[in-house]
Amino acid sequence: MIGWPVQGIFPAASDGTDINSVDRSNIKKDVLVTGDDFGKVKLFRYPCPIEKSHFNKYNGHSAHVTNVKFLFDDSYLISTGGGEKSVFQWKYIDA
Repeated sequence: MIGWPVQGIFPAASDGTDINSVDRSNIKKDVLVTGDDFGKVKLFRYPCPIEKSHFNKYNGHSAHVTNVKFLFDDSYLISTGGGEKSVFQWKYIDA
């Protein structure tokens, strides 16, 4: 998912390759999750067109995050790590 509605997900001074994966929630379609080169899983509101948009950051991976995906009912999201070859399951609670 690349385009105007998600341009706010990129960190300052990004070269465009820092974000490895993006997914949007399935039910309300109002949340984005990203996995990046810094081992972070981040949640943004969708759409996210403004530079330096607010996000919630979650740590766990010790290397780059290769993929992120909401489950069909948005109850969990899954992230996969690169160097550590891990799979994380995150409980998603819509606040």
